[in-house]
Amino acid sequence: MAQNKKIIKCFIASYLHPDQDPVLKEHGISNGLISFAIPNFGVVFRCLGEGDVLTMEFSLFFSLLEFIQTKLKDENIKSIQVLSSNPHFVFSFSKYSESLKEGTAYRQLLDKYMKNMSIQIAYVKPQSNQALSSVANYPTMPKDKKVALDISKDELSKVEFKPLQKGLKF
Repeated sequence: MAQNKKIIKCFIASYLHPDQDPVLKEHGISNGLISFAIPNFGVVFRCLGEGDVLTMEFSLFFSLLEFIQTKLKDENIKSIQVLSSNPHFVFSFSKYSESLKEGTAYRQLLDKYMKNMSIQIAYVKPQSNQALSSVANYPTMPKDKKVALDISKDELSKVEFKPLQKGLKF
């Protein structure tokens, strides 16, 4: 069933831990974590991130939009609500924000995605942010959803196994 009339709720979260294990720090592994969740599809994504929290949040936001457009394209999603626990990120969408000022890279990316879907941004308390909840508490993908999460040939050629990865740099 297409999701073109229903607003899909998505959750994003980034976290920069102030302390870091000395061994991980020695190996250059980041102390940042980024996560997005799309409960309607049982999707939770998490990985290490590096940078300040606002930069990680914007990078995660655009990664979420790209995921929706590429991996969930058959669902015909036209309207989403992105919920974040970072007030700086939420207020970045006000008309006075420097982050999304006309001509900035973030603004250009946002305009690109808004051509295909309606995007709402809202604040959610950290306790209610499903991107921060344990994956053990998260439902699996509903049986009626047929989402192709296969890796494409282009993506497969980019895959590289590294036992210790530093995470994503933004």
